Amino acid sequence: MLAAALAAPALAVAVSGAAGDGSLTVSGASGTIYIQGSGVIYGHVDQGTLMVLSYKPDDGVSVPAVSSSKTKFARGTGTGVFSASDVRFLLPSGQYTIELIATGIDISAVGRGSIAATSPSEPDASAPPPSGSAFDGTISVNGGKPLALTKGSTSQTFGSSPPLSTKASTGENSDR
Repeated sequence: MLAAALAAPALAVAVSGAAGDGSLTVSGASGTIYIQGSGVIYGHVDQGTLMVLSYKPDDGVSVPAVSSSKTKFARGTGTGVFSASDVRFLLPSGQYTIELIATGIDISAVGRGSIAATSPSEPDASAPPPSGSAFDGTISVNGGKPLALTKGSTSQTFGSSPPLSTKASTGENSDR
């Protein structure tokens, strides 16, 4: 029932999405994933930590919905850290920056943004992705072919242009 509740807002945005909106799908990933975007994002983590580094809802009052976590969202600050197993999350339409350090990461997003992912596994050059333990999940942007996550980093953008960077205005390091 929670999965249906989480999927409904993304479906509504996908049907009425703004010009230039794209999509992001992460399936079965393990490692570190950093996403900065605008729109709707929701997902599931088997085990690990979800950090909501910033969130500004379009309607000014929405807060992220997170189940099964040990820590709560800090109202008014737009941030929160959630660590547990079997965590489900939804950030309703807005601007967000999240980082996940986890295993079993599944994410869907509709809108615009960028993703940087780092995987701990060694690539298996002799096998096409996915090849069992030789990859740490897949990333697909804008309905494209899924790309296997292998050792190292990958960066992608979804939608027609990434949102304005909050890193530039806060002086954060952009080497994630």
